[in-house]
Amino acid sequence: MYRYYLANLWLNGLRLSRLGRHPPEGFRILLFHDISRQSFSAFEKLVEHIVREHGVLTPGQAKDRLDEPSSGSSNPSSWRSPCLFSFDDGFVSNYMVAKQILERYGVKALFFVTPGIANLSGKEQRAAIANNMFRGCIDPRDLDPELRLMTWGELTELEELGHEIGCHGLSHRRLSQLDDAALEEEIIGAGDLLNEKLAQKTDWYAYAFGDIGGINKKALSVIARRYRYCRSGLRGANNHATHRQALRTDSLNPDAPLDYQKLLLEGGLDFHYRRANTQLAEWARMSEPSYK
Repeated sequence: MYRYYLANLWLNGLRLSRLGRHPPEGFRILLFHDISRQSFSAFEKLVEHIVREHGVLTPGQAKDRLDEPSSGSSNPSSWRSPCLFSFDDGFVSNYMVAKQILERYGVKALFFVTPGIANLSGKEQRAAIANNMFRGCIDPRDLDPELRLMTWGELTELEELGHEIGCHGLSHRRLSQLDDAALEEEIIGAGDLLNEKLAQKTDWYAYAFGDIGGINKKALSVIARRYRYCRSGLRGANNHATHRQALRTDSLNPDAPLDYQKLLLEGGLDFHYRRANTQLAEWARMSEPSYK
């Protein structure tokens, strides 16, 4: 893709434009989905780069930075913000990279799962993955034979390793298209099911698809009643001033060239999402009072 070829030039220009400017305080939430076995090596190289050049946060440390302005700050001389790893959908590959790669580098991550689909098995689960997560663009029979969601036992094991489990909706539906009853089921019911199955208090929610078209003020109001933090799929850094129901994230493809990954990690595409982030933050403020 042309953006890959321009990444190095773009990155160097971005760095030059920032010379002499004080970097803002903040951290980035990184977003990954299913990671194929063929991509494990590329993913590990990316993890190694982030740990070495940016530093990583645990979910607990990220909460502290959002809640308390004095709980931590970025390197005052660097635009390379520390990063929190997150994974959406709950594919079993996430469990595998957590055990085989993240553990090796001391990374503790957030895993956003869909408990309604996790409760299914076999053909039923594969049909739900194809219809809900892939929007019906693929036949269940064409999915990778190894593709499945993590079991409750695997999710429990991740918690025991120090990771945190968040909610990605009951069955990965677009919240902006749901009526009141369906919103309650998709948001509140999902959190209740996670609490029951994992014996936890679920603080984090990431709405399905993550774009500005997948959310609205009504859905954010329901999320705010039940969860302390809501993560979007809109690019950008987060800090104490970021609304807790309008958190930003940077989606990364482990197989993309490293220069392009660096561009995203240093905020090279943030400008493209400013309008959507402003809209999301406004809806979040209108949806208060937030979770207590």
